[in-house]
Amino acid sequence: MKLPLLSVLAFTATTVLAQSPTFAKPVRMQAGGKFLGGGRLYPSPVLHDLDGDGRADIVVGDLRGRLTVAKRTADATPTFAAESNVLGADQKQVDLQNW
Repeated sequence: MKLPLLSVLAFTATTVLAQSPTFAKPVRMQAGGKFLGGGRLYPSPVLHDLDGDGRADIVVGDLRGRLTVAKRTADATPTFAAESNVLGADQKQVDLQNW
């Protein structure tokens, strides 16, 4: 018997919500031996291959619109270089000027 997709989604949501989820304690991310987003308002990291080398880099945006990147190194273990400014085509720092 094939169930309609809506029924399957409702069953799945009910099953997941009925369980008690547990979460690990939050940790501060580091790159290049320093904490990411230090001294910034609400730093928000995402993984994205910013330089096209096939390895996911950590891009950090903040409340004021500043973007930085911690590029993934070529090591076998996932390590990241120190955080640096994201530069535009004009070689100036990318700033989305949120404020």
